[in-house]
Amino acid sequence: MEAAVERDRDAEGLLPYLEPFGGLDQCAEAIEDMLDGNPDSQISMLLLVSDVDVVEAIQRAGPAVKIEKSGGTPPSTAISLKVTGRTEDKSGRLLVAQTDTPKIHLAITHEGPDFVNTLPSVFGRMHPYAFVQRFSSGEIRSMLKLLESKTGLTLTARRITAHRRINKKVAYVRKTKKLKAISDSRESAITYTGVSYEESIKTALKNDQRIDKAQFILSDGEDVRLEGHFSRGGLFKLRHSFLIFKKHVLPHVLNTSIEKFNLYSNRSREDNGGDVSPLVIKLQSPVFEDRAQNQRFIEVMEGMKYTSGSVYHANPYVNMSLVDHMDGSTFEIWVLSPDKITIVPQLRSTQASLSRLIAHIFERFQEGDVLEYE
Repeated sequence: MEAAVERDRDAEGLLPYLEPFGGLDQCAEAIEDMLDGNPDSQISMLLLVSDVDVVEAIQRAGPAVKIEKSGGTPPSTAISLKVTGRTEDKSGRLLVAQTDTPKIHLAITHEGPDFVNTLPSVFGRMHPYAFVQRFSSGEIRSMLKLLESKTGLTLTARRITAHRRINKKVAYVRKTKKLKAISDSRESAITYTGVSYEESIKTALKNDQRIDKAQFILSDGEDVRLEGHFSRGGLFKLRHSFLIFKKHVLPHVLNTSIEKFNLYSNRSREDNGGDVSPLVIKLQSPVFEDRAQNQRFIEVMEGMKYTSGSVYHANPYVNMSLVDHMDGSTFEIWVLSPDKITIVPQLRSTQASLSRLIAHIFERFQEGDVLEYE
């Protein structure tokens, strides 16, 4: 092992030089040493869901992503990446550690924001072989509650960032002399500070806002034990401790992720001998009681990146098809009741594409519970 790996806590930190260990437990101890010894150190993590080896998935990400060097083999692999950008290239190092849950990996880095901000696009290019697990507002709230209840420490929100969705209202248009659904506002960010995380999240959800980021500190009254940042996009940032997160939050996150993986897998007609295997999103409220929301929903779906669709019916119910050009997955979508959206995967439907579709609905329309069709 090189001298730089010997937990010397140099200015650049331990992680960029970390050689692969046998598993996440050993990696966690090394990361904890680094964070504990330097309060300014920060790690950033993304949860990867992958059916194949992550190095192999990155190699399939296209010419803009190049592995300059990799060391070790699963369960942990150190990777040096170079990402070609429009104006400049970004280089950095990742530690990809396999968790105890099959198919779920942690991509961990100690690099700065310039490199970290490229990672969502890097992993987006790995579709459908691997993708970043995204989270709902309720799942972010559950993580924060777990931290506070399991540790017995005090969790203080520094900033909760929510987004107000674009709403629709029916207005009389004089030129056409008809009623028309129009946007009453643009989507905007709303920041909650100076109130408890529970109060801010409760207020946001009550006002049909989606939680985007939560920044917080966990303290024992005198010392900060953990400083964190959780985001809907699956990015975690930690200072002071990794083991607190690993012990109290990671098991819940892994369980949630594998439940989603199992629910979204094997949904295509190809997988089911030609039979359909629909899913239903049970929304938080009967939003479709307002018929103007039909058009809003169609516009939301037409705005999903790398897809195209056809609308067969828009009123009084919605029926449309959607093609995901990232991997050829196809879906038929129905809205037949005020609080349910039914998704019917067609001949081809990957778990990655279905996950992306549901995340888009949650972010741009309304959140809910994903259930088996009955």
